[in-house]
Amino acid sequence: MSEPIRLPRLPDRRRRPVGEERREAILAAIEDLLQERSLADISVGDIASAAGVGRSGFYFYFANKGAAVTAMLGDMLAEMLAGATAFMHGGELSSHSVRIAIHATWEAWRQHQGLILAMLDARGSDASVRELWDGWIERFVIEVGDAVLRRRRARQADDGLDERELLHVLMAANERTFERLSRTGADHAHADRAVEALVALWSQAINGRYEPRTDS
Repeated sequence: MSEPIRLPRLPDRRRRPVGEERREAILAAIEDLLQERSLADISVGDIASAAGVGRSGFYFYFANKGAAVTAMLGDMLAEMLAGATAFMHGGELSSHSVRIAIHATWEAWRQHQGLILAMLDARGSDASVRELWDGWIERFVIEVGDAVLRRRRARQADDGLDERELLHVLMAANERTFERLSRTGADHAHADRAVEALVALWSQAINGRYEPRTDS
């Protein structure tokens, strides 16, 4: 039996302020609409109607639909980084901390795959979507790259290639693998094997060694 992957507990959100609920309703509406239409074909009125708020309600939270999508990607980035705490801020780097981080990243991707796949489909023809997506990837690379650099300086990770260039390549591997898993409807066992392959890739690239999961 493989060692369990323990993801962080989500905060108790049973008593959310009304403003937070409206903001989340707007973001959920965008995510739903993106499964049917491209971002270019979705108006602020469409979003407001689907969220059950007026146009003024939308503009209270976001300057435009691009800002709303940026917020959605920011929320997803925060989920991924929260799941990567041991990798980002822990002690000696290990394949186990990498494994927890990549499983958390995959889980956040899986939960929001409608949004992500819609953006991947649109980025080739929609410059605004491409800019949003590339900006999100760059934010992720900066955050994780800074963590890798700190570890290198503390001699908790091997020195090597420029950390940001390396992470762009590793992120591309994640993106392609996760996209394939999403589009093919991979079952849990298939996804688990693919994620473990990414763990091996990241571990070898960043720390020069990979520690397989052990049976308990």
